[in-house]
Amino acid sequence: MRVVEVRDLDGPNLFLLAPAIKLELADDPGDDHPAEFAASVIEACRALHRAAGHEPPQVVWRELESPGHRALAFGWSRRRFALRVADLVGRIATGGPFDLAAAGLELTAILAEAPDRDDAPQLVRDAERSVPIVGVTGTNGKTTTTRLIAHVLRQSGQKVGWSSSSGVYIEGEEVLRGDYTGPGGARRVLEEPGIDVAVLETARGGILLRGIAYESNDVGVMINISEDHLGLHGINTVAGLLATKATVVKVTRSTGTVVLNADDALVASLVDQVAAPVLFVSRRDDNPVVLTHTSGGGRALVVRDGIALEHHRGTERPLVDLADVPITHGGKAPHMVENALCAAGACLGLGLSVADVAEGLRTFRNSPDQNFGRLNVYDVGGRTVIVDYAHNEAGLENLLALAGALRGDGGRLISIIGTAGDRRDEALRELGRIAAATSDEVVIKETTKYLRGRTAEEMNRLLGEGATAGGKTPRRYEPGEIEAMAGVLNETTAGDVVAMMCIEDLEDVRRLLLERGTLTS
Repeated sequence: MRVVEVRDLDGPNLFLLAPAIKLELADDPGDDHPAEFAASVIEACRALHRAAGHEPPQVVWRELESPGHRALAFGWSRRRFALRVADLVGRIATGGPFDLAAAGLELTAILAEAPDRDDAPQLVRDAERSVPIVGVTGTNGKTTTTRLIAHVLRQSGQKVGWSSSSGVYIEGEEVLRGDYTGPGGARRVLEEPGIDVAVLETARGGILLRGIAYESNDVGVMINISEDHLGLHGINTVAGLLATKATVVKVTRSTGTVVLNADDALVASLVDQVAAPVLFVSRRDDNPVVLTHTSGGGRALVVRDGIALEHHRGTERPLVDLADVPITHGGKAPHMVENALCAAGACLGLGLSVADVAEGLRTFRNSPDQNFGRLNVYDVGGRTVIVDYAHNEAGLENLLALAGALRGDGGRLISIIGTAGDRRDEALRELGRIAAATSDEVVIKETTKYLRGRTAEEMNRLLGEGATAGGKTPRRYEPGEIEAMAGVLNETTAGDVVAMMCIEDLEDVRRLLLERGTLTS
């Protein structure tokens, strides 16, 4: 048995809906622990707290997804004390020398020290905030949904701060650039004076590494769940990913609203794990989950004949015609319908009127100024070019679904693919296969900024293997996104559709396309 890590989580997390210390242990070859081992480690943690005159906290034991790994997690309020407890529990668990009386004296002395600010969990307590929080999570569509919620709220007259994968924004002004889907971005928004609502995109990395930045939210949104970043931080399955991201909706206060996508069975299954009333969304009005929910008086948003409808307290009323919601491309982009419904559900959960929500949906577009890098569509000499921040299999499928719907008679569909290197080999091959199965031609572009431990040659090989397996030998490999787009534009004609996974050089690609064409959405 060995200690893998001791991690202090400042907010709700995979293990506890409160600050927790995680002690991860792993078996060495030949280890064989008795059934009572977990109970003995838990009792050791409690005994150390008692020895220091401290009330034992909540303690949980969890088998992790990495074979032979498990974690002890316990609540904490004093960082130095709790980290030292974890060190001592690790010593006990691994069979090291240990003296409980001496440990008790050491821990008592730590508690006697005057604490500083860093000694307490760095999360925003409910008593410390005065504005509602909307937490947004899922695999795909988080940034679009966050931006759309913020837009609807601002259109209704509210002052909004939001954090996302592109930065932190206060009333539309960028105050921090970069990926701020972790607790740092959330705290920056919540520290801003004068805002009325905080909308916080929340990704799995921040939850696993630091915990959520706040004690509870007023609206929690779970859009969807699919394979993404598996194999990182001990999460190897979609079930593990769901459990991690579910933290966002589990901390929604009981007086709030949880928005769940009923078309995603895994997401819908969270209905019994949350404290707040659930508002289901679905692209179908005959979804059985929704029908059961609404028959009991539950709230839902569904689509019937292109019209988004709200079911609430046994009544039905129209919300908006999807033909008037630009981001959905008249319903041709199903995942954008999903995002629009989730955003509408969140705003209704905050108490906005149907009229205000509908107006917000009608005035938000997939344009660089409102939804940069998400299904931005250009016309370049009769070619349709779609640029999207698709970075995983589901994202690419969504991108190519719209591309296929926009292709005219006789036009070709050319996909430009590539993503970050922190994906499993199978995921990279699958991207190639998906592109080949749907496109007439596949171009692979290298990702130089986000190799994350891989080489460009390795990425090209895996993506190329997938494309070949899908029936299309890649047309060529390009050293970057600009080179790939410029090359494809030179070799395509009016009527063709170009769909690009663009994660590195969005600004430069946008400039190139505007030099040669016009934005259409």
